Amino acid sequence: MKALWTIIKTWIRQRRRLVTLSVLTSTVIIIFTYVMGNSGYPLPGETGALKQITDYKKFLGMQIGNVPDSILFINVCYDKMLIPYEENEVPVGNMVITDREKLLQFLTIAKKANNYRYIFMDVFFEEGMETEYDSALFHTITSMDRIVIPKHKGSNMCDSMLYQKASNADYATTWQALTFSRYQYIHDEDPSVALKIYQDRFGSDIVKHMGGLWYTDQGRLCQNSATLLLPIRITGSLLDEEGQARERNYIYLSADLLDLDEVMPVSEQIEDKLIVIGDFNSDVHSTFLGSQPGSSILFNGYIALSQGAHLVNWPYMAILFVIYIIIGLFYLSGHSFSSMVMNPWLSIVLSFLSTATVFLVIALVASWYDLAFNMWVPTTVYSLYDTFMQKYNIYKNKSK
Repeated sequence: MKALWTIIKTWIRQRRRLVTLSVLTSTVIIIFTYVMGNSGYPLPGETGALKQITDYKKFLGMQIGNVPDSILFINVCYDKMLIPYEENEVPVGNMVITDREKLLQFLTIAKKANNYRYIFMDVFFEEGMETEYDSALFHTITSMDRIVIPKHKGSNMCDSMLYQKASNADYATTWQALTFSRYQYIHDEDPSVALKIYQDRFGSDIVKHMGGLWYTDQGRLCQNSATLLLPIRITGSLLDEEGQARERNYIYLSADLLDLDEVMPVSEQIEDKLIVIGDFNSDVHSTFLGSQPGSSILFNGYIALSQGAHLVNWPYMAILFVIYIIIGLFYLSGHSFSSMVMNPWLSIVLSFLSTATVFLVIALVASWYDLAFNMWVPTTVYSLYDTFMQKYNIYKNKSK
């Protein structure tokens, strides 16, 4: 062991400049990845990599998206009502909204029972959409504990009293990636729905420092955004642990809950449950897993927080740091994958192996352990390294 350490020290001493440059590059990649990771926008290639990883998991027979018994998804897609709608104070017809009488009926029962863990009611009460049930419904919402409703930037709510129970429910996409993958917890000092649930349930919070240069949670370095692996998803059917087909992993508000109250009391069905209420048919968004309801995506943001996915994983960072150093030394030494072997046929095969391929394997391994790995920053840096070294070697050979 001592002899091996002596060899390593000698090798490092002989290549001190390359090692120093590689360490600095690795440090820059780690820091830059962290800073960019605080944005709510998906980084280039992030969605595509997640899709590939998901396909690999499916091929290997791994289940994706089980809903634990502690969570109750309630679909209100068929609980609708018509209300008169006006434009510039001129009646133009009717608007379809979620049935607020049914919501009031459910929340009245839930408030009286007060045995639920938390309620996320993903129903937006937009200004101008008024019903005769609003006063009773809004007072019930504001008088309840452990409940949050959504609000959206640029849209006003029916009643100002609702803001005390509302949190931001927006997320960002880019023109290149309209598919959701990254969730931001603080929007311009405004906590998201997921962060609000986390604050209420765990008493923790994400604190911004230096204008958003870094973030902490109870003194622990964390990120303001997380790549959601969507461990919980809504499906019409789902395989259980024995591989048997099960019915949909949500229930309907009226048909399955309120209408059967005498047979199976609502208070019993919601006992000790995290309740998510939303329209799972109309309010859907594109993800790497396919279309998913916005309610499910937002709640997965909370699940990520509860699992500590926003916290910087130092052992994971240390492993990546070492990997980046090794890859940097590989490229700075003028090597390529194909130059590592003498066999011409194997050399041709390895010529198709790129840094992106290596990082895709890392992303797959990380995902196996429910860790997110973004390939864009290191792939870009080492692709530039590769290009520079190729040009440098060509120039050096011509100069001889």
